[in-house]
Amino acid sequence: MRITKIDTTAVRTPMREPLVWPGGTRHSASGLLVQIQTDEGIVGLGEAPGPTLPTIQTIIEQELTQFLIGQDPFRVEWLVHRMEEFSRNWSRIANYAIAGIEIALLDLKGKALGVPVAELLGGFSRDRVPVVGYLFIDTPEANADKAGAFVDAGYTELKLKVGRDFEQDHDAIAAIRDRVGNDVKIRIDANMIWSVPAAIKWIKGLEQFDLQYVEQPVPDFDIAGLAQVRRCVSTPIAADEGCTDVRSALELLKADACDVLVVYPSEAGGLRKAHQIGALADAAGKWCVIGSWAELGVATMGNVHVVAASSNYPFASDTHYPLQESDVLAEPLEMSDGLVEVPHAPGLGIELDPEAVDRLARYEVRESVFYDDIQGEAPRVGQIL
Repeated sequence: MRITKIDTTAVRTPMREPLVWPGGTRHSASGLLVQIQTDEGIVGLGEAPGPTLPTIQTIIEQELTQFLIGQDPFRVEWLVHRMEEFSRNWSRIANYAIAGIEIALLDLKGKALGVPVAELLGGFSRDRVPVVGYLFIDTPEANADKAGAFVDAGYTELKLKVGRDFEQDHDAIAAIRDRVGNDVKIRIDANMIWSVPAAIKWIKGLEQFDLQYVEQPVPDFDIAGLAQVRRCVSTPIAADEGCTDVRSALELLKADACDVLVVYPSEAGGLRKAHQIGALADAAGKWCVIGSWAELGVATMGNVHVVAASSNYPFASDTHYPLQESDVLAEPLEMSDGLVEVPHAPGLGIELDPEAVDRLARYEVRESVFYDDIQGEAPRVGQIL
């Protein structure tokens, strides 16, 4: 079997409502669909979510296709290694493109061998994967209502964006905790917005609510500062923006800077790299959780296979999927009782809806989620609030 063609399609879907976080407002979810064609008619399906789809698409079409056409798609490790070596000087952005290709290669290989992707990653550790109820910056009353709706639907873990105003954060968490009780886990994400002293002060002020963990309270580059925050508070600390790939995960583990690694397969360079980070964290006595770039159904299912194949992703995975209006899949993913059933069909176990792909490829919406609703002086990471 040989690879004959690589097709890419950028797609976007609106959110059900604007999602406000410390750095702006998200209006859409977007991803770059990747389809790998072969001379035997088997097609591998992948998705590359990320911060700038035009750049990711150009990287695949103009830079990486040369390493794939005519090659044996079963040689996943070898093909990925070639692309990584080629892009070593610009690996941070290249990883998004490589991840989309790698998902498609694994889907293709799974289809050819008649096994699900989770088997290619090491075998099933679980058949159902929990997902989080995602909450954004809003009034305490609105967030309490949304939290209650998630819990009524069977979700047992919630995530709340925080960081713009301490009183609002405090009141929102208090209202959520009052609505859902003490058995539901609540994690918060500050997206790097605090300085070290601000993070320590604010986290201590919120510890009464028994938080599951606090995600990336300080800037991603400040590993020492993250470690200092961790030593000064009793709430577990997670590294998100600071955990981008295997090397950054190693640095965080060496510094003992966090309790949880938030892993994005798209940033890490693929599903296998995400699986490797899980194994590294397990060896160091740390936990992992899947982060979300607001993936569509293809990459979301790839994330599900990573968790299904690992014993060290104990927390509910981040996902924007229930907050999105549309998807590209023939059968949308079901998140019943806050869980996703892992397909045992070959490959990812999903199929595209061509009409949906065509419609969402023509949908025009602002894609940026960084500081896009700020007027006047923009906030910056690591400020003292």
